Amino acid sequence: MDTAIEQKPAVVRPIIAANTFTLRNRRIAVSYSATSFTGQPLMQFKDRQHEVNVGGDEIRQVETEIGTLVTITLEPDADAGGLLFTLVVPRVVLASPNGEQTTVTQGFYTRSRLIPRLPANVQLQTYDAEELRGSASFVVS
Repeated sequence: MDTAIEQKPAVVRPIIAANTFTLRNRRIAVSYSATSFTGQPLMQFKDRQHEVNVGGDEIRQVETEIGTLVTITLEPDADAGGLLFTLVVPRVVLASPNGEQTTVTQGFYTRSRLIPRLPANVQLQTYDAEELRGSASFVVS
């Protein structure tokens, strides 16, 4: 009697990484796409004082162990200093190309001050953290 068990080949599903994030809280709404039909990233940001739509080189991205840090300029360096917004984009894997995953992450405002003319002990950057909630999905570009 043959007792060999027939093994079926394992089904290997492709890994589908989310590339579009729609996030918000009471004060902020952010939409970030890692790619677009032009191949460039896009970000839309809105809070009580700013409404910024940027793409391409206006978006700075740095891959880190905690996710991709995506930074845009809200207020360029001026007499009062500059204001940046950085979104921490987590790695999100989806079960299917049309899947969606609830996502919680952080965004950071960074206010930069100008270097004082007189020598002084001063912190030149301050931060304000914002928890953001929303969804991550995969969009074909």
